[in-house]
Amino acid sequence: MNRRAADVIAIFCDAYSQVTGTDFNPNWGQSTVVNTITIGGNNTLKYSNLNYQGTALASGIDVSAMEYLHVDVWTEDATAVNFFCISPGPAEKGYSFSIESGVWKSYDIPLSYFSDVVNLSNIFQFKVDGTAGA
Repeated sequence: MNRRAADVIAIFCDAYSQVTGTDFNPNWGQSTVVNTITIGGNNTLKYSNLNYQGTALASGIDVSAMEYLHVDVWTEDATAVNFFCISPGPAEKGYSFSIESGVWKSYDIPLSYFSDVVNLSNIFQFKVDGTAGA
């Protein structure tokens, strides 16, 4: 999927300029092990022993004019994976992915899904939680 760079706020992506200063492994007391690996020539975040994993942005981003949050997921053995947008407070809301083992799945989540709880003009963290898979 190709989008104009002006229409994308990239957090972790090789195809677009990324938000700078993002911490992909903040110490939130999680047991998840995070590694950056290369798959098909693309940098990929690998979460092993997933219980939860945070991503902390250097400062809040305004996604209120955006339509979708795009996430690609592949798992060998996790049975549940949830993705959370978080704004200060903290206010967070999770989205449950439908998981298929051994298959890349792309999700385009309408940002309106989060807007009843999360302040879309100030997203400062993301969280992934689920079963202890990879």
